Amino acid sequence: MKTSAIILLFLLLPAKVVLAYEFTPKVSLSVSEQYNDNIFLRNSDRTGDFITYLSPGIDLSFKSVNSELMLNYSPTFSFYSSHEELNDTAHHIMANGNFTLSNRLNLTLTETFVKSNEIQDIRAIPDLGPVTNLTEVTSNTVSSNMSYKLTDNISYTIGASYFFIDYKQPGFSDVTTYSGNMGLTYRQSERTTLSVNARYVSYDYELTSDATEQDYIAGISYKLTTTLTAVITGGPIITKIKDTGRSDTNFGGGVDLTKTFNGGQATLSYRQAIAVGTETNVAEPLREQRISLDLSKFITNKINMHMSGSFSSFKSIETNDTNTDEILLSADLTYSFLPWADMLLSYSYAKNNDKVTTIDDYYNHIVMLTLRLSYNRKP
Repeated sequence: MKTSAIILLFLLLPAKVVLAYEFTPKVSLSVSEQYNDNIFLRNSDRTGDFITYLSPGIDLSFKSVNSELMLNYSPTFSFYSSHEELNDTAHHIMANGNFTLSNRLNLTLTETFVKSNEIQDIRAIPDLGPVTNLTEVTSNTVSSNMSYKLTDNISYTIGASYFFIDYKQPGFSDVTTYSGNMGLTYRQSERTTLSVNARYVSYDYELTSDATEQDYIAGISYKLTTTLTAVITGGPIITKIKDTGRSDTNFGGGVDLTKTFNGGQATLSYRQAIAVGTETNVAEPLREQRISLDLSKFITNKINMHMSGSFSSFKSIETNDTNTDEILLSADLTYSFLPWADMLLSYSYAKNNDKVTTIDDYYNHIVMLTLRLSYNRKP
């Protein structure tokens, strides 16, 4: 596992000023039993299995008047009932730092590291294309963002990020991306906020041609009512494949409608963007269109319900190798029966429809029951 400069900074910086910080440690333990009816994501000859997960975790939080540092590490041990060769240990690391450098200047640093062969972890990687095969994945994302208040209503932001994904087995292309962005946000009124953003992305593929992406997006956030907010963004996305010089200009952006209500929230979203295709036959940036619905609500003060669903379409930019639709559905119910313990029952469904070759078509049902225990030492 690679050592992160940001994580080292988080570990060393509080040591110098520990007396000025409020330190809060938290430990947790999750035990889960899952049934997955298609552990190999096959079109035919589908194989199911029961899987037991054991996941201890530790959260460290350091807070001061002008900064907050958080570090989380959680390994997950998986034990397959009938396929012991798939037993594995996944690693999840998250580091986040928020610094108020002055009354006008704020800095945010984040890092996320994942090493796993579990389908839930792979699908959770942002902006990743369709998943049709499983192998161990190592992914690391580092980002920084600085915001400066030019006036009480206008803020300027500048940021940069680094992302890589590495696959253990052949059939995939490792890829590294570097990006930079800047933008302006204008809060016109209590109800209206305007924004303009520009972003540049460089895609460094190991097996196929590199590519670049330029986004120029304008947006508006408007409170239609006290409980209903609409966010609309849009602008050109210019993608260029370096080997062939082919350039593609498409629309990017989307619409979000968020409704808050007593004990819950619902969001309906549509977006059009660029995703990272990594499987050998689709190792290139992909056009992605996605519509999704997310709903969460407290049924009682101890029971919380969450449901989500999405439909995504992925298409090639340079070739005709990818034309894939993906449906994802999930529902979970959380019962917090003690301040330090809760029970989670979840169900998820995935369907992959490859319009180029039916070999990669599959569907997948997963049911999981989880017991989570935690201890938080208050300062």
